[in-house]
Amino acid sequence: MRISTSGNTAIVTEDCLACKYQRRRCPAYCLFAPYFPHGHEQQLKNMHKLFGSGMVNVIKLVRTLEDPSKKDIAIRTIMVQSDMRAKDPVGGCYRIIQELQHQIECKQAELDQIYYTIAICRAQNAHRLQMQKIDDGDHCQMMNKLPLIGFETEKLANLSIKSDDNTGEK
Repeated sequence: MRISTSGNTAIVTEDCLACKYQRRRCPAYCLFAPYFPHGHEQQLKNMHKLFGSGMVNVIKLVRTLEDPSKKDIAIRTIMVQSDMRAKDPVGGCYRIIQELQHQIECKQAELDQIYYTIAICRAQNAHRLQMQKIDDGDHCQMMNKLPLIGFETEKLANLSIKSDDNTGEK
């Protein structure tokens, strides 16, 4: 329990759970005070169980970081890891990461299938539009643009010669 005085008023604050668990006085600069207020006993127990030795290992780990935001992220990550390890002693966070990666792979396969279906629909729509143009009377113009091969060209040339001969005799 900390007592701080400011003018005529005294503010009484309780020690954080980490300090209380270690049976020491909670200093004003306590690293764990924002993360382990009263009511988070299970999180503290999980962290102590995973990292052990009176949380000295966690304190050493966090003190190596210089940036306060990185310290915050590190402590929150440690708390999440210890909670996950308590829920799943064998897999912990790794199993959750594997499950999430599997879900991502499934969703990516589903998305690829959707893109493939969209491509097929677009191709069918383009083909339908092309066929509709042919049916609308553009087929004569389309036929003139189509390349003819081998004997078909010769047959067409013979037909046009015969038609010219017939017109000349009349």
